[in-house]
Amino acid sequence: MKATMKTYRCTIVAGCLVLLLAGGGSRAAADARGAYLAGVAAQGTEDFELAVEKYKEALSLNPVYLEPLVGLAQAFLELEEYDEALTFVVKARALDRNNPDLAVLEGRIRIGLSDVPAARSLFMQVLARQPNNVEAQLGMAEASIAEGKPRNALTQYTQTLALAPESTKALLSIAMLYDETGDEASAGTYYELALKSHASDPRVQLAAASWNATQGNLSMAERRAQTALSLKPGWDQAQIALGGILLAEARYPDAIMTLHDVVTTNRDDAGAWYSLGLAYRKSGDPAKAISSFASALHARPDDEVARLAQENTAIESLPMDDPQRKTMAAFHLTQGKAFEDRSFLEKALAEYRRALILDPTSRDARVAYARIYKSLGFPAKYLSELQVLAKLGVNDTFVSDEIERLTSQLADSVSRAWGYDQYNLDRTRYTVPVFTIASADRLRHALAGDDLARSFASLLGRYDALSVPDVPPAATGFDQAFRTARTAGDDYFAILTVDEADRSFAATVDLYLARTGGRIASFAAFRTGNDRVRDALMKLAGQVADLMLPRGNLLIRKFAQGAIDLGTFQGLKKGDALVIVRKGGVRLQADAPGITYDEKDVAGDFKVTAVDEAVSEGTVSYRGYFDYVNAGDQVVFAVKRAPPPSVAPAQRTGNILTRLFRIGG
Repeated sequence: MKATMKTYRCTIVAGCLVLLLAGGGSRAAADARGAYLAGVAAQGTEDFELAVEKYKEALSLNPVYLEPLVGLAQAFLELEEYDEALTFVVKARALDRNNPDLAVLEGRIRIGLSDVPAARSLFMQVLARQPNNVEAQLGMAEASIAEGKPRNALTQYTQTLALAPESTKALLSIAMLYDETGDEASAGTYYELALKSHASDPRVQLAAASWNATQGNLSMAERRAQTALSLKPGWDQAQIALGGILLAEARYPDAIMTLHDVVTTNRDDAGAWYSLGLAYRKSGDPAKAISSFASALHARPDDEVARLAQENTAIESLPMDDPQRKTMAAFHLTQGKAFEDRSFLEKALAEYRRALILDPTSRDARVAYARIYKSLGFPAKYLSELQVLAKLGVNDTFVSDEIERLTSQLADSVSRAWGYDQYNLDRTRYTVPVFTIASADRLRHALAGDDLARSFASLLGRYDALSVPDVPPAATGFDQAFRTARTAGDDYFAILTVDEADRSFAATVDLYLARTGGRIASFAAFRTGNDRVRDALMKLAGQVADLMLPRGNLLIRKFAQGAIDLGTFQGLKKGDALVIVRKGGVRLQADAPGITYDEKDVAGDFKVTAVDEAVSEGTVSYRGYFDYVNAGDQVVFAVKRAPPPSVAPAQRTGNILTRLFRIGG
């Protein structure tokens, strides 16, 4: 990590002298030194991928060259590739066993690997020899954070600050941790203290600028980002941060100018290309926006947020038959096929569904989407999707033959017997708009909250029990989200909060009752590696959907027989017993997920005797002396009366450690 670079500056000089003294004896040694110094330069500009390349080049020329081994461990730590980082720090320590800085570096890497006991052991070994070693003290605090003990960490940071009052890292670590725990006043106090003590440090100025931006003080954030640039001219990270601040201020031409300077000198900066694309999108130039997002994806193909932004720009601005939309859809079609081949059917379904959002008339995407439902055991849903193609004019041999075959095969189904097109019924669904509050998010991608919230809303829409209104997701605060959902008469509303790091993604979703604003559920997800954004949001969407109990209607009644609009697609099976509640008698619980009703509104019972995918038939019996059961009454599982559980916010699984690791010493 960057803190240990200071320790190695003297080593760099000494190493260079040794290599120079070797003179004409070793051209390879000189080449190794040159590659190493190129790696140091790349690491200094935070181009860690290039640093890795140069350090490895140096090692290929001199396999026992200590400094490139250390550089590789540091660079891989920054990239959150902890396994690789551990490999190189172990090799470095074999060459320099008693170096305390290497022991601390290994400790931090082991924290990244979730091996906190081993990390603590390394820090304690250093402290046994050097009780005032600031980096080891900070490592102990980071271990406490990894163990979910932020208060312990704050105590340790405060003790370290008493030991080293001028420690930039201690000051910024305390500020960031207070911010993480929601103590904004204390966070602000320590950012101000860091600025007073280290006003000439560009990293302190930039950290304070980011803090000001999250607090909505954009003018101060801009001034501090400009100060960071004046202290370190041409610093890409500061320019990108400034561009994001200008975007938040809606100063799109200024943002375009600032970000264009970055991509002119560094064509491979995916973050700058993304922000530039967003600036063009916000300024009303979708063509340049799509092109800039394409450049971001060329530099970093796994950037899911840039891909979402590009696709949403296309959806907003291009006709449905535009070739660019078809190209974007083809990407998801390929992804879906790869998942389908590996039997990851839910992921395949999500990819095919995204392809259809981009290209609704795609024959291949619709067939693939339908095929997943067939694999999941829903042939009628498969048929329904193929019939959509037929209505669109697609009548190739495969589609027409499948429609004919399935129509014959399902002729004796429950829905056909009762005369219902089961996938075109106007059924009751839970309405759940999705909102995001910018000040609560921690984003690497400027203003990405809207696109992430729209992606989450789309994933929720995959579930039959849910209806997700198309509302602007950005909310200034809880009160606005609550007011919007309540005014619209929605059932619930969800607030999505995200926390991005370079190689990991964390998100929480809080679900509230729209009528009262009471929180009824809270979930968190954390993912690393490829597809981390989609996978985290898919997990959260599934957890929200699991809360929604089946809620149907009595479609028709013929004496003691009847049909309801629930089936295996909603989790019903033969033999299930449900209660029939007078129309309008079922309501949402006020203090917990689920539904409730008054016993006086229970009109009868329904016993499932045969099930289709979205329609079931069964016996109808009434309660009491008079028969009040009618078509249109509601049908639900009997409610179990129990004290509602208390609902606390889900523990945020954030990327605070990644941010702390990146603070300079």
